Amino acid sequence: MPGTLEAHAHGTMLIRGARAWVPGCDPHRPPVRDVLIREDRIVAVSEPGGPPLEVPIGTEELEASGRLLIPGLVSAHYHSYDTLLKGRFEDMPFDVWALHSQPAYWGRRSRAELRARSLLGAMECLRNGITTIQDMNSLVPQDEETLDIILSAYAEVGIRVVFSIAVRDVPDLDIAPFLPEMTPEVAALVTGKPGDPAADLAFVAAQIARLSPLPPRLHWALSPSGPQRSSRRLLEGIAELSELHGLPVLTHVYETRAQLAKARREYGADGGSLVRHMAAVGLLTPRTTLAHAIYITPEEIELVARAGAGVVHNPLANLKLKNGVAPLADFKRHGVRLALGCDNNSCSDCQNLFQAMKMFCLLSAGGDANPGGALACDAVEAATTGGARAVGLEGQVGAIVPGMKADLTLLNLDDLAWQPLGSAARQMVFSETGRGVDTVLVDGRIVLRGGRLTMVDEAAFRMELAEVMQQVEADYAALVATQAPAIAPLLEATARLSRQDLGLNRLIGRAAD
Repeated sequence: MPGTLEAHAHGTMLIRGARAWVPGCDPHRPPVRDVLIREDRIVAVSEPGGPPLEVPIGTEELEASGRLLIPGLVSAHYHSYDTLLKGRFEDMPFDVWALHSQPAYWGRRSRAELRARSLLGAMECLRNGITTIQDMNSLVPQDEETLDIILSAYAEVGIRVVFSIAVRDVPDLDIAPFLPEMTPEVAALVTGKPGDPAADLAFVAAQIARLSPLPPRLHWALSPSGPQRSSRRLLEGIAELSELHGLPVLTHVYETRAQLAKARREYGADGGSLVRHMAAVGLLTPRTTLAHAIYITPEEIELVARAGAGVVHNPLANLKLKNGVAPLADFKRHGVRLALGCDNNSCSDCQNLFQAMKMFCLLSAGGDANPGGALACDAVEAATTGGARAVGLEGQVGAIVPGMKADLTLLNLDDLAWQPLGSAARQMVFSETGRGVDTVLVDGRIVLRGGRLTMVDEAAFRMELAEVMQQVEADYAALVATQAPAIAPLLEATARLSRQDLGLNRLIGRAAD
């Protein structure tokens, strides 16, 4: 079983001589600073030309010359339930992918698998400089044992997690109206059973009460899977819990064209708008972040901005699942707060915000030939302070500031991606791949040193993972065979949807609808 290899005792630590990405610094040539950490927090940052920091006797010193010190990255949208399906899918529309990846189709998993998949995703995040993740997790079954196994794994690896229990009570697929006639057997594969909003809300409320306060580095959020997948009662209940506990709300909105079609078809009372519907039920607030928001209209963007709500952009998954490109320039123009995520491993195949930051900028550039798009500094902000705000940790993580949590990442400037050093901001976004991540701290504890995890025995974990994967492989083969009859109807529905005139196009290289 993986165990602790190195547990840096909480005391004082001095990170000496790094170029530090501190607020207001030159983003191209950040100044050399020393950073003093006590326990789990930053207590002082040196000033160029100022006196040296007063360092207590016995302080551990971390020599960081030739390194760039950045805030730990924040992945504001992630699902850990399908981490073990990395590399499985390609050239699949959203609904065909969902047929193979969603936890309801897999059913109950073993304790060993729950633990292994949670550890694996967190380990990859840390290796790529991500210190905080927002895990929107669909618990199957929805019970305390499943939840506790996942949270225990996160505590073991040492990452910071904002955890939400994803709930929904509307079972129909968004694309359901476009499906052709099917046999009852095939129809059963793509339809579910209605949920019980009262039971879902009671379970979420009970877990918040039972696990309060949460252990260090664990935090709560709330997640209706999507407004179109949730009854008004469920959404209003989530809004009440958010208000009562001051918790962030993260939910899928306009991830697909089918969701836009459903909004136009079923939300006439709210102007055919999911965003207006969220406002009507009290869920469009400064605590709310919309995941994806690809098929959002200019009017809805303005509503989001006025409400102080935000968007977490997931460019890798959006493209992999053929959903298109979110209107980043419009978000920026309206002042919508932005965060970044990597989404599922089964639809992004990695947990790497350097890739996401690069796509953030390139997709913006690809949509407008004029200057004024998303710059490298915007991408870094979305992956740090923007992510912190989205997950309810603004002022706690996402910046190198005294009083904030010591969640930090050191990048090796000797790596060829940084040679020669022209701009820290641009090379972090356009050149760095994650290979340069050298040291990572979470809560003032070193969880990655010299590119190696300190809290988990990776060799032992690989053995554990190999054992778990024997059952996963067998179950995956069986699932593929079971779901096969539903693929053709879903592809036909996708084709029918593509011919539907919705007045909004987010696909690259396509003429307007």
